[in-house]
Amino acid sequence: MHKRILRLVGIGSGILFVPLAVIITALIILTAMIGAAFGAGQSQGQYNGGGGALSDAVLAYRPAAEKYCEEYGITGYADLILAIMQQESGGAGSDPMQCSECPLNVKYPHSPNSISDPDYSVRVGIMYFASCLRASKAQSPQDIPGISLALQGYNFGGGYISWALAHGGYSAGNAAEFSQMKIQKMGLTGYGDVNYVPHVLRYYSASGGGSGAFAYPLAVGTYHISRGYGMDGGEMHKGIDFAAPMGTKIYASASGTVEFSGMGKSGNGFRGYGNVILIRHDNTYSTLYAHCSQLLVQAGASVKKGQVIALIGSTGDSTGPHCHFELRVNNQAVNPAPFLGAG
Repeated sequence: MHKRILRLVGIGSGILFVPLAVIITALIILTAMIGAAFGAGQSQGQYNGGGGALSDAVLAYRPAAEKYCEEYGITGYADLILAIMQQESGGAGSDPMQCSECPLNVKYPHSPNSISDPDYSVRVGIMYFASCLRASKAQSPQDIPGISLALQGYNFGGGYISWALAHGGYSAGNAAEFSQMKIQKMGLTGYGDVNYVPHVLRYYSASGGGSGAFAYPLAVGTYHISRGYGMDGGEMHKGIDFAAPMGTKIYASASGTVEFSGMGKSGNGFRGYGNVILIRHDNTYSTLYAHCSQLLVQAGASVKKGQVIALIGSTGDSTGPHCHFELRVNNQAVNPAPFLGAG
């Protein structure tokens, strides 16, 4: 939510407070008007802490998050608020929700990090996110499509939510499309974080696909981790590599439907993966298992958590027998580690 450009919004530090209910109502009416301005200057997230765990600094804000979630009618969303804060700031600084340039900030100047009261930052951030949840028609903290739309709207500005609803709801593709549309229309070099949703959801465990919901794809004692998720030698490694002897059993990390089973190539989007399986678990989560020597399930098959689906191999772009394992949120690879429970 940081680095907003809000010159179109006539709110400054010298304006007196008005009733909060009036502010919220006005915001909902004006979101379509201010959306472009609200997201125009947003870059990729300033805070890029990895690993999927909430920091102690963020966890210290839980009481404030719960209090303001209740005040603004979104009781039960405190975990999501903390995930947003983790992405925005890691809990550091006096503006942990990065709300200084938000139109609901009527106390401090609209310049980056101008808010000097962390509690006020949390209050403003939750007030604005509550309006995004209402606009997205999110039904509950487990409604991942709804909260995904709200999250991207929080990052881009309210104009995105109404536009996305007319284009089938949130998707990684239409987030990128909206960003490019704004870049071209406004003559900008960048607009928002098109990966904001998976960036936040990697810290969110209340979604039903959260911490511990997925099992390790290999049995304990049969593997060692040879490569983790993240930047490695200038390359983004999108999963975890489980090295194991050729022919070791690979298990479904969670129940679902096999969406793809076959040799990866450019034409199917899996070039370099060798023999690969993609399992769709629901509308949000999917897992991928690559470089297999044998595939034991076919596309369209229903599989259960813990079912043997393939055998370890070294097909595709591989330097030795292993399973490259990815976990995807809304088709975007995220760090699997926070989601993995018992093997």
